[in-house]
Amino acid sequence: MPFTDSDLRALQPQAKKYRESAGDALFVEVYPNGGRYFVWRHRFPPGKEGKQRDYQIGPYGKGPGQWTLKEAREERARLDVLRRQGEDPRALKSEQRQTIQRTGAVTFQKAADEWLASTSSKLAATTLKDYKNKLENQILPVFGKRSIKAITRSKCLDFKRTIEARGALNQSDKVFGVLRQVFSYAIDHEWIPDPNPARSSRHAHSGHVTKSHPSLEWNDVPGFLADLSSNKGNGDLIALASVKVLLLTFMRVGAVMPGEWSEVDWVQKIWTIPARRMKGRDSTRQDHLIPMAQPLIDVLEFLKPITGHSPYIFQSSRGKGTEHIALETPNHLIKRMGYQGKFVAHGVRHMALTYGQDILKTPFHVIDLQMGHKPPGKVRQAYDKAQFLDERIVFMNRWGDLLLENGLET
Repeated sequence: MPFTDSDLRALQPQAKKYRESAGDALFVEVYPNGGRYFVWRHRFPPGKEGKQRDYQIGPYGKGPGQWTLKEAREERARLDVLRRQGEDPRALKSEQRQTIQRTGAVTFQKAADEWLASTSSKLAATTLKDYKNKLENQILPVFGKRSIKAITRSKCLDFKRTIEARGALNQSDKVFGVLRQVFSYAIDHEWIPDPNPARSSRHAHSGHVTKSHPSLEWNDVPGFLADLSSNKGNGDLIALASVKVLLLTFMRVGAVMPGEWSEVDWVQKIWTIPARRMKGRDSTRQDHLIPMAQPLIDVLEFLKPITGHSPYIFQSSRGKGTEHIALETPNHLIKRMGYQGKFVAHGVRHMALTYGQDILKTPFHVIDLQMGHKPPGKVRQAYDKAQFLDERIVFMNRWGDLLLENGLET
């Protein structure tokens, strides 16, 4: 029969300390004074060659610093996962002790709880439930009791690889995304410094590509740009230009294709996308600024004699139900170029975020803002006011130059 809390409470003190098994190498030590203490027996390193050790989890009880039977079992399971990953439980014990002793120290559990509380009112019920499940079932058992300052980039990547090893590539990316949001919240509250230990990068990406938004590996970009220049898809001038503009701005198709000439400030070199075309709730949408690097200016100047008589930058030549080209036009051209299932217009956003960091070494928040993402949390929304426009201008110029170097013709 499984060892129960009633069994534990029924243990009576004896003249000398003794142990009772609670299952799965978890023991209860009973002291002559009546105290009960949880101990986990294990081998480290794992396997027959490892030395047998005892890990003192803590005293039985429900007060501060005490453990119920359920909590002790959960802690044993958490530690066993880390042990199997090569983490020394004794070192973890020392780290936890330092966390408790440090005034104002913040554990990952505390950061996760506060982040979830701050965002829960903004999330759909299904999303909130999904985040909670990922935290409770996968993230907190590994990181929950650790000082958030002690969680390094390498530990985050190791954690992600353990999920990938199960074949759950898409799941690993999603869990890593939740981890990244908790660290972003911690950065905003100055509990940890930038950069985010769970930041997105090519090395952090599992290799899973969402079927609806396939993207290009960087070594495939020159070939794609060559096919675009040779008009392999037999597109008209406006369709070709639309793909080039999407490459240079990495905006959503629905934000760019209805673009109007009146939104372009040639003097300030800024294209302003009105709030109504940005993704999100009406109450949170804002006008979005696109700094125009020279390659983007060149494409727009090429279009001006062709569509300048119309309000729309991408004026439709067919006039079937809309005055600008259909939102599907860029993807239709990419498909005709031979990239069906390999690349779509929305995949440019993943390219900019990944290779902007990996190749150009641009900070995540600069690219994220330029993509039009709404920073989460009240503190992080200070980014909205600052906008980091100077940094975004530099990035857009460097991104445009990078595409030119790899074969983009404007």
